[in-house]
Amino acid sequence: MLAGMYARSVRTLCGLLLLAGLAQGAPPKPSVAPGFPYTNSSKLIDFTSWIKEQCHYKKGFVTATGGGFRWSDGTRARFWGVNIANRNLWIDRAEIDTVVDTLAASGVNLVRFEALDSKGALLEIAGVPGTRKINTTRLDTLHYWIHKLHQKGIYYYLDLIDFREFAAEDGVENAKNLPRAARPYAMFDPKLIELQQEYARQLLTTVNPYTQTAPVQDPALVLLEICNESGFFLYPKNTDNLIEPYRTRFQQRWNAWLVARYRTRAELAKAWGSALGNDESQETGNVRLPLLGKPDPAARQRDGIEFFCEVERDYFAKMRDNLRSLGLKVPITAVVSSDVPAELQAVATELDYVSENHYADHPAFGGQEWQGKFFYNNKNALRDDSRFALPPFTAQLRWESKPVVIREWASVWPNQFRAGSIPEAAAYGRLQDFDAMILFGYKTGSVRDRLVEFGYQVDPPVWDLFALGSLLFLRGDVATPSQIALLEYADDRLFRGLAGDTDLVRLAFSLRLASSRAQGKAPVGDLTVFPVGQPGAKAGDWLKQLATEGGQKALDGSGTTYTSINGQIQRDSARGRVLVQTPKTLCVAGELSTTPIQLRGLTVATQTPIGAVMAQSLDGKDLAKSQRWIVKMVSVAENTGQKLIPAGANAPAALVLDQPGSGPVLTKGSLSAGGATLTLWNQEPLVVDQANGTWEVVFSGNKLHFWSDVPGSTLHYQGRTVSSQAELPVSMPFLQTFVAPAGEPNPFAPTFP
Repeated sequence: MLAGMYARSVRTLCGLLLLAGLAQGAPPKPSVAPGFPYTNSSKLIDFTSWIKEQCHYKKGFVTATGGGFRWSDGTRARFWGVNIANRNLWIDRAEIDTVVDTLAASGVNLVRFEALDSKGALLEIAGVPGTRKINTTRLDTLHYWIHKLHQKGIYYYLDLIDFREFAAEDGVENAKNLPRAARPYAMFDPKLIELQQEYARQLLTTVNPYTQTAPVQDPALVLLEICNESGFFLYPKNTDNLIEPYRTRFQQRWNAWLVARYRTRAELAKAWGSALGNDESQETGNVRLPLLGKPDPAARQRDGIEFFCEVERDYFAKMRDNLRSLGLKVPITAVVSSDVPAELQAVATELDYVSENHYADHPAFGGQEWQGKFFYNNKNALRDDSRFALPPFTAQLRWESKPVVIREWASVWPNQFRAGSIPEAAAYGRLQDFDAMILFGYKTGSVRDRLVEFGYQVDPPVWDLFALGSLLFLRGDVATPSQIALLEYADDRLFRGLAGDTDLVRLAFSLRLASSRAQGKAPVGDLTVFPVGQPGAKAGDWLKQLATEGGQKALDGSGTTYTSINGQIQRDSARGRVLVQTPKTLCVAGELSTTPIQLRGLTVATQTPIGAVMAQSLDGKDLAKSQRWIVKMVSVAENTGQKLIPAGANAPAALVLDQPGSGPVLTKGSLSAGGATLTLWNQEPLVVDQANGTWEVVFSGNKLHFWSDVPGSTLHYQGRTVSSQAELPVSMPFLQTFVAPAGEPNPFAPTFP
C-alpha cells in the first residue's frame, strides 16, 4: 500500500520540479556550501508536495500495534526527521517560517522538540522563582512552530523531563544538590514524579491558539517521551552517590524489596554468600545499595539491577497511566541506557516503543563534559563491523516486538567520513524495520555559515543527501526481510551486568534482529532463536550457519564483507564502504576509488577519495524504467581555518579540535577532467569534470539538469557538454525497458518477495 502511495506522491513532486537559478541565469556557485543560513537538501528538487501528500492527520492518531506504528486504517506510519533543541527554538516567526519551509522541501516529516524544560526555555520566567509555571511567551513560540508544521504536513514529537533544574521553591528537598533532570531521583521520589505530571498536564492540555487544539488532542503529535537519557544506569556515579534525604528512603525501599524476595537474612546469605556483609540484614534495613560504577560482588549487583529495573517499571507505569488519564492517545516511551538490556526490556514491558541514540565519533572530553577542547578519532564508521556499529547497536533495541525509534543519530563533525551516514542510516533503518530515524540536529539563529557539532543544516556531506535518504527510508526502497534472529536472554544473563555485551547483535548486518526475555514467548514472524551466552556461540559462526540455512551469502570468507539476506546492502568493512542496490535506489558511500566500483546497473569511478554517489528514481518506477530520476554526489566539508591535530598521550581520543574555524564551509571541490565517471546500465558514461565538492543531476522528461558548487564545472554526456546550473535536452536511452544480456539475470529483478 505504501509503495503505491509514495509513487503517486513522487510523481506529484516531479511535476513541481524546481531548477535553481535558471530563470535569472545565475552564475555558478563557488566550492562552498551554498545558500546560508538555510538551504534545501536537494538543489533541484523540492520535496514539499511529496511530504504534504503523506500527511495522515485525517486518519486519526498513530498507535503502536503489530510490531510497528500504524494509522487507524492499518497503514504503517514511518518518520524521517530532525531534532531541534531548546536554544534553536526561540527565534522570530519569520525565521521559523523559513526553517519549516526548508525542512519540508528537504524531505522532513517529523520534528522532535528537545530540551523544552532547560534553562531559558519553557520553565524559566524572569523574576519568578522555581520551575512550576510555564513561560507563556516561550509556549506561544512553540505553538507557532507546531502551527507551521501543521501547514506543511510535518508531525512533531515531544519529551517531558530533559534538563529541568528543580528548585527549593518547587517544594523539592535539597534541590540545589540535585543534578539536571534529577537523574535518577526523578524516577523514584514521589514529589519529583508529581511535578513531572504537573508539567505534562500544563504542556499537553493547553490549547494552541493557532491550531485551536491542545497537543493531547492533536493527531500531529505522534510520539512522546517521558524522560530523556535518564535512569539508574546511564549515570552510574549519580546512583552510587545518592544525596540525602533520598538515599535513606531509597535504601529502605531496596531492603523492603529484599525482604519480599528473601524473607530472612539466612535466605539472603545463602543466595549471596560472601557478597553479604557480616553486619548486613534486610530485616534491619541496613543492606547497602549495590554499586554500578564500581566493582561489586556479582550476586549483589545482579539483584540490584533487577531491583533498579523494577523501580523504573513502576515509574514508567505511573507516568503512562497519568498521561493516558489526560487523554493522550499516541505511543509513549522513556529513553534510558541503550547499553543495558534489562533496562531496555523494562521500557518495552511498560511502554509502547523503544527510542535510543547512536553517534559515530561523538566528541570526547578531557575533563568536564562540554568543557574545554573536544576530542575525536576521525575514523570511517563503515570500517566498523563491531557490535558498536550503527546496524547492530541499534538493532539490539527491539524488545518484545515493540517499535523502534532512533531518535538521535549522527556522524559528528569534524569527522571527515560523514558522507556515509545518510545511506547507512536509511538503508539499515529499513532493513531493521525501524519506525523513525531522527537526525540530531538542526541549528537555527546565530549559527550561520559554519559547521558546529550537530548542526547539519550547513553540512553538505550530510544535509545534501538528507532528502534522498528520506525517499529511500519512507518509500521502503530496501526490502525488510521476513527473517528475524531472536536473541533470548535468560534472567541470569539479563541481569548479570551493565553492558549489552553479546557479539550476536552483529547478525544485524544481514537480517532483522529482536531481543526477548526467555519466557517461552517470541515476536510474531519467521524466527531463528539464538540463546545469548550459549557456550561457544560466536556471531561469525551463527552468520555462516544462517548463510547455509538461508541459501544466501551472509558473510564472505574474509569476514569483512556483510551482505544483507535480501542482497540489497553490502557492507565492505575492509574498504570502508557500503553499497545499496535496490530497484529504485543505487548508492555507493564511504571510501571511493578511481578503480571502478561496480553495482547492479551503476559503475562509479572517481578522483574523489571520500564521499557518496546516489542514483534514485523520482517517479516511483524502477530506475531502469524511470523517466524522472536523480544522481547526486557529495564528498567532504570543513570550516575555513579548521584544525584537527594529534592529541598526544593519554588523551580521550586520537585527535583534538584545536581550531574549529569559521565560515564559509569549504567542500574542497575543484575542476578535474574526468573527476567522476558514472556508467548506467552499460549506456554511454556520464562524466563530471570535478573532484570533491557537491553536484547533482536530474533527468526529467527529455531534459537533463545539472547543478554544482564548483565554478566552471562541466558535465559530458552523449557527446555534449553542459555547465552547472543549466539544462540539456538528451535522447534518454535509459527510458527503454532494461533487457539483461543473454544468460545474465535482470539485476533489477526483485531479490526479496
